[in-house]
Amino acid sequence: MSDSLDDYVTTPQAALVLGIRPESAGLLVRQGKIPAVKIANRWLILRSDLDTFAENYIGKPGRPRQKRKYTKRSPRWFNE
Repeated sequence: MSDSLDDYVTTPQAALVLGIRPESAGLLVRQGKIPAVKIANRWLILRSDLDTFAENYIGKPGRPRQKRKYTKRSPRWFNE
């Protein structure tokens, strides 16, 4: 392994580059979409691999949270 430790980034650092949450970056690594190695319970991503992945990556926003139309305390909940 001729690469130094400076050539690697962690998943939180990769998340900053990709503009996503660290959990999402970890999920991409576990799915095999970003090549990485696991050392001491931490995923390390080669910086060049991250750069090539980031060129074509388009983050998709999640489903927006919906507000309830009524709650248990609203008048609609009780039968009059």
